[in-house]
Amino acid sequence: MEPLALDIVSMVVPVMPADPGVVAASAETLDLSQLVVYVVTLLVGGGAVWKVLPILLARLSVALAGAKSERNAIERLESQLDAERKDAAAARDDANAAYRERNTIVRELGEVKVQLAVLAERATAQAQTIERQKRLISELSAKPRR
Repeated sequence: MEPLALDIVSMVVPVMPADPGVVAASAETLDLSQLVVYVVTLLVGGGAVWKVLPILLARLSVALAGAKSERNAIERLESQLDAERKDAAAARDDANAAYRERNTIVRELGEVKVQLAVLAERATAQAQTIERQKRLISELSAKPRR
C-alpha cells in the first residue's frame, strides 16, 4: 500500500478492538466505515485473521444493503420472499382462471361448429327439396293437360 493509505489505516486502527475475529462473531452492529477498516486491516495484516474475512465481508454486504443487522436483513428478505410467493400464487390463480376461460371458449366454439354443421346439413337438404320441387313442377307443366 501507499504510505498515505497506511497512515490513514494506522490512525483508524487504534480505535478498533484488537481482534477482528471477536468483532466478526459479535452481534454488535457495525457501520460501513468500521467494516471497511476491518477489511483493510485484514488485508494489510494478513496472518490467521484471514479466516474471519468471509464473515466480515458478509457483514459488509449486510451493511451495504442498508440493514441494521443480519436479523433485519433476514427479516426483510423473508418479507420479500413472502410477497413474491403471494405474487406467484396470484399469477398462478390468474393463469388458471384464464385457462378455464379458454377451455370454456373452446367448448362453446365446438358447440357452435356442431350447430353450424347441422344448419349446413339442413340447408343442403332444403336445397335438394327445392330442386326436386322445381323439377316436378317443370315436369308437370311440360305434360299436356288432359
